[in-house]
Amino acid sequence: MQWLTVIINVPLILYHIRRYINRPVMSGPGLYDPTTIMNADELNRAQREGWVKLAFYLISFFYYLYR
Repeated sequence: MQWLTVIINVPLILYHIRRYINRPVMSGPGLYDPTTIMNADELNRAQREGWVKLAFYLISFFYYLYR
């Protein structure tokens, strides 16, 4: 059962590492540039990413809660 947990979490860890490595060059640690986030394509991508992450975290929460 522990291997299932590792298999579920490894893609998330790799995703966060990739996002951190490929973040825009800025003075702050943020991922989104405030001037380009209002671009419709960028905004749609950021919203889709947010919904997918929310779904993953909710599924993970209930998996760990009832495991």
